[in-house]
Amino acid sequence: MTEEQRPSRRRVLTTGTTGAMALAAGALGGGALGAGPATAGTRNPPGPSPGRADSRGRFAGKVVLITGATSGIGQATAYEMAREGAKVFFCGRREELGHRHERAIREFGGEATYMRADVSRESDVQAFVAGCVRRYGRLDIAFNNAGIESPRAAPLHEQTLGDVEKVWRVNAAGVFLAMKYEIPHMLRQGAGVIVNTASISSEVGFATISPYNASKHAVASLTKVAALEYADRNIRVNALAPGAVDTPMLERAARAFGVTYEQIAQDYPIKRIVEPQEIARVVMWLASDDATAVIGTDIDTSGGYLTG
Repeated sequence: MTEEQRPSRRRVLTTGTTGAMALAAGALGGGALGAGPATAGTRNPPGPSPGRADSRGRFAGKVVLITGATSGIGQATAYEMAREGAKVFFCGRREELGHRHERAIREFGGEATYMRADVSRESDVQAFVAGCVRRYGRLDIAFNNAGIESPRAAPLHEQTLGDVEKVWRVNAAGVFLAMKYEIPHMLRQGAGVIVNTASISSEVGFATISPYNASKHAVASLTKVAALEYADRNIRVNALAPGAVDTPMLERAARAFGVTYEQIAQDYPIKRIVEPQEIARVVMWLASDDATAVIGTDIDTSGGYLTG
């Protein structure tokens, strides 16, 4: 393979939180990204900051719902929201891990409740949102974060309808369903904040992951539509566009391709991998009263990837 034929790391490995290319090592033409084993995946995202939760913190008295919070960005946000006084109601499909995080949050003085839910199932989403309101009496902030990568990397004509449906049920329909059931509660309260996890794939195209890429464009579009429909009802809706974040999904992708985090980082202006806590802080800013004029955006939280 010539240099001209080689796919760049920027094009195929920095698809944000997807990890979609993790199943497509063969698509790189026999190690086109460099020989040798990966050294990524040796770090686990850290837990919450040291110290106790602040019952008078920035989100004291607020009820925060988070989907996909048993690892990665969702986990970090659950911990940090609880640290700032929020009552966190979160879901994920891995029950043991969910209950472990619930206990960990309570151990540092935070308040959290885990409920198993699969966001691709409407009945699960409806029950999850209703469970939050039943447990805590209201719903102030929703972070619709759950997502999965494409099952495999392949040109569009080789993708199957099953591939598309699997990804869309979680990434796009999951966000739609979450907002469908969250918004009525916020309308009754007269206020609310919603943050959706999109991706840099919601802003640009990446070859061979059409199901994921399209699903994240859908998240950005749903965010804009909901923002327009409910802005005058005091419900703010925004999205995030992360790039490579130190999560299990990125770890899987790096290991499958035989590349290091250091190699991936070279395609980002900040020359490093973003930590989940950095994304959590943006979520918290969007959910706070400091961002009351921010409506319908898809904020680049990649470390500058979308700038160039």
